Amino acid sequence: MSKSNIHPLTVLIKSLTKAEKRHFKLYAKRNFGDKDLKFLTLFDLIVTHGEITSSRLEKKLPEMKPSALSNLKAHLYEQLLISLRLIHHNDPSIRIEELISFANVLYVKGLYLQSLEQLKRARIIATNFQNDLALYTIIEMERKIELFFVTDSGYDRAKDIVDTNVEIRNVLQSRDEWSNLALVLYDYYLKFGHVKNEDQFKKVEIYFKDRVSSISVATPSLHSRVYKEMSYTWFHFITQNFVLCYKHANNWVEQMRQSEYLMKKDPIMYLKGIHNILSALFYSNKPRQFEQHYNSLITYIENHRENFDSNTRITADIYNYIGKLNLLFLKGDFSENDILVAEIDEWLNEHILYLDQIRIQVFYYKMACLYFGSDEFKKCIIYLNRIINSSHKEQHLKQDVQCFARILNLVAHYELGNDELVEYQLKNTYRFLIKYGDLQQVQKLIIEFIRKSVYMNRNEMTPHFIELKSQMVCIFDDKYEQRPLLYLDLISWLTAKVEGRKVEHVIQERQRTR
Repeated sequence: MSKSNIHPLTVLIKSLTKAEKRHFKLYAKRNFGDKDLKFLTLFDLIVTHGEITSSRLEKKLPEMKPSALSNLKAHLYEQLLISLRLIHHNDPSIRIEELISFANVLYVKGLYLQSLEQLKRARIIATNFQNDLALYTIIEMERKIELFFVTDSGYDRAKDIVDTNVEIRNVLQSRDEWSNLALVLYDYYLKFGHVKNEDQFKKVEIYFKDRVSSISVATPSLHSRVYKEMSYTWFHFITQNFVLCYKHANNWVEQMRQSEYLMKKDPIMYLKGIHNILSALFYSNKPRQFEQHYNSLITYIENHRENFDSNTRITADIYNYIGKLNLLFLKGDFSENDILVAEIDEWLNEHILYLDQIRIQVFYYKMACLYFGSDEFKKCIIYLNRIINSSHKEQHLKQDVQCFARILNLVAHYELGNDELVEYQLKNTYRFLIKYGDLQQVQKLIIEFIRKSVYMNRNEMTPHFIELKSQMVCIFDDKYEQRPLLYLDLISWLTAKVEGRKVEHVIQERQRTR
């Protein structure tokens, strides 16, 4: 069954821990008694069988009309969320929301002083845990009560509310502006990848500088500082300035380390910061520094994994596997990785419901590159086909991986001597690259070289490989033309063809002499 056909209720139930399932059944029986509960029957069916059919449900609940199934699912979904909120009662964010809801109930009943007492407790937690958004909501409600009712809260009460409101409003404005900018840049990268030419660079640069200049210079909160570093990280990553990308990603991580609460509340943001440090070092070809930071990532995951929720564990696994693959690329260790590939493949299948299509395609591309580097071209093509065959369904997703998957696919088929297939794919690849505006000089050279070499004697190709390598080295003087190297080490491949060696041996020798 495809991911898109699975009901959100099934996904939610699959994500529950044993403790959460046990708590839900106790919650249901405590609140609804021992009577026969249809939603509990549905819950047990999904736990046992996964996505259920109408026919299976009719057997278990023969008196139920098929049209009522959607309502039953909605009711079960809501009860599950209530149960989850109760079991995670001690989470500061949930506790604050609970106290605010208590304050609302008391306010409606006209018990204003009791309502203020609940808001006071919520304000203490929000202040201690730097939850600025919740604090703004609390102040808004306090102001509403003090404005319309006599509470005798003290001489400086109004001044305290107004001053706090102004301060929090400025803090939230700065945080929102930086987080909005980070989101827009991240969205740009997911769709288009790195800038391809000077025109794209200028557009991104002008947009970034204009937005930065308009952001409030008021004293930012810790969240604001993190989002600021995140914005700069994405800007420099998109524009391929990996030195500054590393600097700001490192600042991002260091800012988070200043707050024990933020580290506990949002470990995914911290993990993503380390991941961006690793990405900058990977694209800068810094294997030693990369390995140091990767080991730090592993240590952090191992020390905190027990406290991670399921979402954080999945994110940690993603960055762990990507880091592991990238370290192999940097070291040139392409061979004998079938066990690792099988492990990642199994992990992807187990977590397919929780992974976006971009992540999946990135993994497929990296595993394809791993096999390409070890001259296992048939295995390489298997993973490339998974990208190519699914791309028409997800055309809005990051185009770089899809485009370079087609280039690598051409080269892999060329290496296998699949001349007729190569001829057919040349046209399709050319059209695809034109469609997405990704036909740079390097891609043109590769396509033209393969088109001509299909008809050449493979034993007489060395001079042609030397010529192609020379042409590419010249092209790579243009920093935007270097972008293909981020996805496919063409120079190492050509060096291997000229010298009659494996790609991995070329890379290993290069790293030893650095």
